[in-house]
Amino acid sequence: MSFWPVPDVMKDNIYQITPRMFTNRGIRFIMLDVDNTIAPYTLQSATPRLRLWVEDMKKAGLELYILSNNKGERPAVFAGELGIEYVNRAWKPFTKVAKQILEQKGFSPAETAIIGDQIYTDTCCGKWIGAFTVLVHPIEFSNFLLKLRYWLEFPFRMKYKWRFMK
Repeated sequence: MSFWPVPDVMKDNIYQITPRMFTNRGIRFIMLDVDNTIAPYTLQSATPRLRLWVEDMKKAGLELYILSNNKGERPAVFAGELGIEYVNRAWKPFTKVAKQILEQKGFSPAETAIIGDQIYTDTCCGKWIGAFTVLVHPIEFSNFLLKLRYWLEFPFRMKYKWRFMK
């Protein structure tokens, strides 16, 4: 478990993430964020491309689960359309809900990955439970607060990149 919020992998979007990234590491369970990770805030349903990506992950033997801080119906809508389970109001970065899900599903942190667009919620939650973390670039910046948050995360995004510049 690490308290340093630097993701294990960074990608531009989820479509750059392949099943092999996980299966080669022994990961079998993936927790996904919704907002700005698998869909922009303005999109209200799953696209065909997203559905295909989820199906490819499932075909590889990976189980997906939506772990969202969203208080509305979006997580339920996307989970229903994608045929996966979900929880909203997850209170990331706090780990209580994520740990409960792991216990219920029977997965260890070493078998788990968390994919999200925010360091201070998704990456921290994943690091604090001992999971593999994947950070994607936010899909859109629809308001000033999102831009501010991204700016505050910049040092940790750069720390990830500096690892490969040495």
